[in-house]
Amino acid sequence: MFNDKVLSGSNVAVFPTKFCEKMSDNDESLDIQQAAETALSTLVPEKSKNLYETTYNNFETWVKEKHVENFTEKVLLAYFLKLSTTLKPSTLWSKYSMLRTMIYLNRNVDISKFTNLIAFLKRKASGYQAKKSKVFTKLEIERFMKEADDKEFLLAKVVLIVGVFGACRREEITFLTVDAIKDCQSFISVKIPNTKTHFPRVFTITEGPIDGINFLHVFRKYAKLRPLNVTHQRFFLTYRKNQCCTLPVGINTIGGMPKKIAEFLGLSNAIEYTGHCFRRSSATMLADSGADITVLKRHGGWRSSSVAEGYIENSIEQKTEIAKRIMGQKDTPNKKLKAVHVEAEATSIASTRNLLIPTPTTCISLRDEKLDASCIHFNNLNNCTFKIYNK
Repeated sequence: MFNDKVLSGSNVAVFPTKFCEKMSDNDESLDIQQAAETALSTLVPEKSKNLYETTYNNFETWVKEKHVENFTEKVLLAYFLKLSTTLKPSTLWSKYSMLRTMIYLNRNVDISKFTNLIAFLKRKASGYQAKKSKVFTKLEIERFMKEADDKEFLLAKVVLIVGVFGACRREEITFLTVDAIKDCQSFISVKIPNTKTHFPRVFTITEGPIDGINFLHVFRKYAKLRPLNVTHQRFFLTYRKNQCCTLPVGINTIGGMPKKIAEFLGLSNAIEYTGHCFRRSSATMLADSGADITVLKRHGGWRSSSVAEGYIENSIEQKTEIAKRIMGQKDTPNKKLKAVHVEAEATSIASTRNLLIPTPTTCISLRDEKLDASCIHFNNLNNCTFKIYNK
């Protein structure tokens, strides 16, 4: 047996074996408990942690006022009935999501199994349409890019370019960094590493289809104004009178850009053009061009088809195109594109079968005068010159 006392001539205390085992077990239990608490704390988003805690504390205060001890479904129903008198259905769902996490962490009660509560929230949301930001049309964007003076609106133009080409949220535009931008001469590549869905996105900026306006030149013009003494990596800097200072542009300024553009264009209800305007405008224009839901989801980084569709504004242009298709007045863009694509490939194959006959020029006849020549695609062609004539 070991002695309980300190050995003479030594500073080391020797304890009984059983006591040492108990200490070891307690230390391991403490480590496990701390590790578990750390893991549980990650279940709450760091960015919204304060909002989660405030929502839960408000619920706890209401529970104490009502002298409630058990967290039953009836208690939650009564609480959400009270909230529904002042909050929108979308906000109710947000409160439910936060309380579901916090109640499970603090009370070990899973309210996701409360089917009556979920049915109540769905009933409240029936027929409700969330208020969404208005969108810009292609013509409005073209008019702003042409008419707005760079001396005052260069920053707004570049924010518009990034927001529409990348379907960006205001946070993604605000915290865009210099190292995420790569100039590839014929286009500019932009990477958004930190997105709301935690999936990075990459998009490109091209010259654009507007006569007299080159999006790449506008973007580069602003980028060249960046001072040499900037100590941070934020791309968007405060711009005044053809100069940029070292101060980064804030998120509220970025979010107010659509309203500023709408006021310049003289659009009604300019206040309804919010920070989500660029993202919704990009999705709407992409959908109007004939893109399918898969392309749309990849462009905006949406995982849900229903969420992606919610960003598309029902434009008059789109409705008119649908009406024409219903009555057979016009072939769909995909059909026209496919016909030209096949014809181009057939011409390529025919020209390579007989190598003895020189074919310096390949001609393709476009029967549909309304077809845009930019939609033509050529495959497997080498050392060829193409000339497109509009008759």
